Amino acid sequence: MTSSPMKAFALVFCLLLAPSAWAQDGPSATVERLNTVLLDVMKNADSLGYQGRYDRLSPELTEIFDFPGMARVTLGRHWRKTAPDKQEAFVTAFTDHSIAIFASRFDGYSGERFEILGEDEAKRGAVLVRNRIVKSDGEAVAINYLALPTKNGWRLIDTLLDAKYSELATRRSEYGSIVANQGIDALIDALKDKAAGYAAP
Repeated sequence: MTSSPMKAFALVFCLLLAPSAWAQDGPSATVERLNTVLLDVMKNADSLGYQGRYDRLSPELTEIFDFPGMARVTLGRHWRKTAPDKQEAFVTAFTDHSIAIFASRFDGYSGERFEILGEDEAKRGAVLVRNRIVKSDGEAVAINYLALPTKNGWRLIDTLLDAKYSELATRRSEYGSIVANQGIDALIDALKDKAAGYAAP
């Protein structure tokens, strides 16, 4: 039979562990996972090369970001008017292009580090994770992320550069214009061309 002191110790032990367990599944933990893989890619950027960085990032980013959901948002009202096969082709092109951007941007390391500063509640159950990259000279650049709970856990749905410029909003404006004037095929081809451009030496 367990003694009272042992019961007390077990209770305290569980209480101490609980916050950590919850934190592992929270929005900040998702951003921490992203920061970790980005830092690894940056430190090994030269040996990996572009394709190596892309291959390293691809499986991680597809679990960290909700690319299908982001693709639907960027297409806006045009999504419902798009045939299922074209929707699928667009999501694939959107995902490939998104990963290519990361592989291109994080292409070197000069002593940078990432810092997560906290969380703020956002609309519709989303959470804004305040994050920044700090350069070796101390200059800090805000790269905030908007996270949303899904059936597969927390997923990132938007990147806010300098803490204010939504990449999703920018893409929605740009993509909507292309689809309205040239059609969905033109947008898919444009994303493929941009992704190929990042891969070019």
